[in-house]
This record gives sequence, C-alpha cells and structure tokens, in this order.
Amino acid sequence: PPRLSVDSLNCANLSPESLCDQSSFTNKLNWLAGSGPNCDPNIASYKVYYGRYQQDTLGMLTSVEAPTLKYDHTGLSTVAGCYYVTAVSKRGLESAPSNKVCVDACPSLVLPNVFTPNGDGKNDVFQPLRCPRFVSSISFVVYNRWGAKVYETSGSSLAWDGKSVDGVDLPTGLYYYQATVSYAMLDKNFPPQVIKGWVQILREGVSAR
Repeated sequence: PPRLSVDSLNCANLSPESLCDQSSFTNKLNWLAGSGPNCDPNIASYKVYYGRYQQDTLGMLTSVEAPTLKYDHTGLSTVAGCYYVTAVSKRGLESAPSNKVCVDACPSLVLPNVFTPNGDGKNDVFQPLRCPRFVSSISFVVYNRWGAKVYETSGSSLAWDGKSVDGVDLPTGLYYYQATVSYAMLDKNFPPQVIKGWVQILREGVSAR
C-alpha cells in the first residue's frame, strides 16, 4: 500500500495573530507509491479517504490519476480530520489502505477584562482578543455583582455591546461572566472549554488606552 503524510498547521509555531482573517484551510496530502514483490507496478489511480472526526468510518473523498502522488484538500472550515490512501491497479484491483493520518486543530480564545461601550468607536464591544481559532460555538452568560443574570447569548461568535437582555445600557461597574466554548476538533467528544472571569464596563466618555 502507499505511504501517506499530511502537511497541515504547525500548532507549536503559531503566533497569537496567526490565522486572524482566515476562515478556509487546506490540508496537503502526499504519498509514496507502494513497493515490493507483492505490489502491482501498473497503478491507474489513487483513492483518497477522509473522515471529519477520529471516530468516523472514512469515506472516499476523491480519486487521483496516477502518477500524481499528492492532493490538496481545500475549503476546510477546520484542519481536523483523518485520511488514508489506496492504490488502484489498471486491472481495477484496490490495494490495502495506507497508514491512517489524523490532524487536529489548534484552538484558542482569549477574552478581555474591560471595555468601554460609550459610542466613541473604540473598544465599544466585548469580544475575543486577537484571533479566536476554530471556535464552532460559544455560549455566554453575564451576571452583576449580586449574581443576577443580566445578559445571555449563544452562537458561532461573540460581540456584546454592554446592554442587558432587554436592550438597556448596563451601568459602569464590574460584571462576571461564564463562556462555554466548543471547538472544531478531531475528537467528536472533545469537551467544551468553560471560561469564567470578570469584565469591567466603563462609560461616561472613558475609552480604553
């Protein structure tokens, strides 16, 4: 069978600003043709198999005509996924699968602790710092200092304007939040990250410096 490798993100080398404006990703697959006395040298094509999660049974993604030994899997919303490749001879016989290669994502989300929703166009919205990566959903709840819930939202992104659930401007002060964040990871059962913290609302013409 072929020998597969996948060139994807190097998580260890990503800076906090990496992938800021990127919403589509590519996994680059390369493989070596099988060799040995039991391998048919007359290869017509290679089949690429893919599964989004490590728990998935991989299904055929595409067929690549020989002698090409690479495939770019483009248009991905996350790099997470598993692959293997088989060779198909000119007689129509399919080889055993190559080695299975799984790639995982590099999740990241950091929240600020102050914002100034005073309408000056600077720091008016509470949202993740720098570049959140591979966030699939986020549930966000805010409480005042007495523990009463004042705001709640959920979706694929977060942008709170400092208003209550009723659309009323919340006063200057300290608030506490809990964010439950789900990431687009390789493991279908990857647990959400729960982030608890505080944020200060500043108004009266005060802007962050």
